[in-house]
Amino acid sequence: MVNGNNKFIYGYEIGIILGVNKSKSLNELCLEKVNKLSDNRKTIVEKEEELYWSNNLKDLLSKEFTIRSGKKVRKEFKTIIDEEYDFMHSKVDKRIVGENSILLCITSSGESMQDEIDENTFLECQHNMRVTKADACYVACLIDDRRFYFKEIARDEAVIDKIVEVEKAFFYNHVLKEILI
Repeated sequence: MVNGNNKFIYGYEIGIILGVNKSKSLNELCLEKVNKLSDNRKTIVEKEEELYWSNNLKDLLSKEFTIRSGKKVRKEFKTIIDEEYDFMHSKVDKRIVGENSILLCITSSGESMQDEIDENTFLECQHNMRVTKADACYVACLIDDRRFYFKEIARDEAVIDKIVEVEKAFFYNHVLKEILI
């Protein structure tokens, strides 16, 4: 079965496109997008297990965020499509009540997020703020299953403009034309 997300670009993919996320190569992403590579490596049971833990951890992290920040959140569990570029999508976990802000809940291994948000997460936040029209994105992070922290990421129009240009080039020159990198 081919991944249903193949004709869209999500926030977590911009790091791959720009080469800062090494979880998969740009060529692998391109192959997925043009239906030349399916995501059959995981069984249905494995995917369900992953989704179960992902959703539960996001709920736990958002509750901890509320306790520590004093900000209330509401579930958003939907895919939002950019008004100008319909290939740009965002899966929003939560929204901050009373603000034009979103919440990204993640887990991290190692010291890469000790003091600063890593570049991949920063880019994902900027993509998601573009699509959702949010002014800020809070990141709630559990590091090595033992340390929680959160940080506010401000909207950066210069970075967002760069993201849009890179995503447009990737989408129009490779995904739509089915031209591999």
